[in-house]
Amino acid sequence: MTETDNIRSVLPGKFPALSIDGAAGSEEIGPKTFSDLLADSLNNVQELQAETNRLSEDLALGKPVELHQVMLAATKAQIAMELIIEMRNRLIEAYQEISRMPV
Repeated sequence: MTETDNIRSVLPGKFPALSIDGAAGSEEIGPKTFSDLLADSLNNVQELQAETNRLSEDLALGKPVELHQVMLAATKAQIAMELIIEMRNRLIEAYQEISRMPV
């Protein structure tokens, strides 16, 4: 059993913004680079926000959408965005720390 399988057994829910490996059916073989993981995370956040916008519009137009679905989608998008912002802040701090190191 791999480490990611162990994590999935503890956290059975899917966290698309925190995906640590490729999507099912991905043609890519081998580990992803950091930039790939970051780009995938940003794309997942964008998808979550688009889903929230779609559900909000559907609710406003009176389509058959439950309020709790809209609230869950909005909360997922908010948490994913906060994670991305925090990652950005940590990356900036790390860059600044490295730039202050004496050569």
